[in-house]
Amino acid sequence: MIVRRIIETTLSQCAYFIACPRTRQAILVDPVRDPARYEAIAQELGVTPMAVLETHAPSDYVSGICEMLSAHSVNAFISGETDPPDWYVRDIDRWKRRVTFLKDGTSFSVGDLCVRAMLTPGHAAGAMSIEIEHAPSGVRVVLTGDALLPGGAGRTTIKDSQALQASLRRLAQLPDETIVLAGHSGGSACGHAVDLPGETTLGIERRFNRVFKALDSDAAFIAATCDNQPERPAYFTQIEELNHRGHAALLRELPPTPELTGDQFLQLISFPRTVVVDTRPWNLFTHDGADGALHAPLDQQFAPLVAAAVRPDERVVCVCEQSKIADIARVLHLIGIDRIDGWISSSDYGRLDHEILSLGDVDDISQQAAHTLYTAGECLMLDVRTVAEWLRGRIAGARLMTMSQLAEQVHALPRDRQVVVYCRRGSRSARACAFLRRRGFRSSTLLGGYWPWLGRGFPVEGVAQPVTESVG
Repeated sequence: MIVRRIIETTLSQCAYFIACPRTRQAILVDPVRDPARYEAIAQELGVTPMAVLETHAPSDYVSGICEMLSAHSVNAFISGETDPPDWYVRDIDRWKRRVTFLKDGTSFSVGDLCVRAMLTPGHAAGAMSIEIEHAPSGVRVVLTGDALLPGGAGRTTIKDSQALQASLRRLAQLPDETIVLAGHSGGSACGHAVDLPGETTLGIERRFNRVFKALDSDAAFIAATCDNQPERPAYFTQIEELNHRGHAALLRELPPTPELTGDQFLQLISFPRTVVVDTRPWNLFTHDGADGALHAPLDQQFAPLVAAAVRPDERVVCVCEQSKIADIARVLHLIGIDRIDGWISSSDYGRLDHEILSLGDVDDISQQAAHTLYTAGECLMLDVRTVAEWLRGRIAGARLMTMSQLAEQVHALPRDRQVVVYCRRGSRSARACAFLRRRGFRSSTLLGGYWPWLGRGFPVEGVAQPVTESVG
């Protein structure tokens, strides 16, 4: 059996090519919206995609199923336990011969690969795990989507935890040597996961996965899956709507992203509902960032940050290096942001007349200055770390508003006080501060983040106190 894991680092997402070594026929599982990349990998492997399959409708990226159907002569297999997506319903005569809706126990073959669907809800409605066996070699894999992750499990709720518990019990019945191919690596907001260097097996998960160990106790299972779960980003709902009830344009139908002159850039950002996504380093952004711009370097936080900050009716222009625009546009398309009016190079942006360009006012604030405001009651301390970090200790009286929830909860912040934003070291707070400035808040980012505050003995709460024992 040929197995190739394809990682989207900006999404912590994993797609897979599974191929028969004799016929070189392949199945592509859980593709994102980038058929060209999968075509290149198929050529590299020397395989021919025959089927494209989705374990569940994704929440964090635009599904690539329709793209693959349109670009290649493949058949699609998607869950039949939920209503069919809108792109299928609107063109049913075109797709009905090429789309199979999977039910629990549905099986089919690709070359010498025997494929069987297993209903495993709990993380997503109608989710399927896909068991694939290569009889000549005896190799067996199971593609679990987000139901079972290495070292953990997919996001669930107390309401849905019983369904996920039953799903994992079904998976636990497979042999120990079954290779587990999960839909995400560590860092995804879709659930707890450990970023392993390769795949794992059910035997390994049975021994080390704390969620698997809790299967026999309902209370322990809820604690293992629901406590300290990464926050559900607000933009997930938008992407779910786009995947199920919307209809994203095919990538080949989208215009190229043009390079802008200075005059064109200034004209575009004067329009309402235009968002400047500035990917330059923080020190350059604080020097001459456009008023209301979003600071978003191209890294692992880029996709969730921009997806959370850009509304469906807004358009994007980028400040970036020429070498990065193709990657930036690609990631924006993955999260359903297709209205990209253009980009301006960092050097051309730096030559704009600052008397014409309205600059933002993003400030860093020292620990001592922040403490002075804090003591006088003249600021709100805003924590944009994760829930798990928050529970290990935070500034006393601070409000938690994680990066993934910031856009949804921003209305709850005061406008009559300074908002001092902090995280662990400063990168997340800098982005959050720029976002808040765009929304009209007076905000600054706490230099050094949380730990220097703790180290100076400034007020904190939730920190475990050391135990002092007397001897003698």
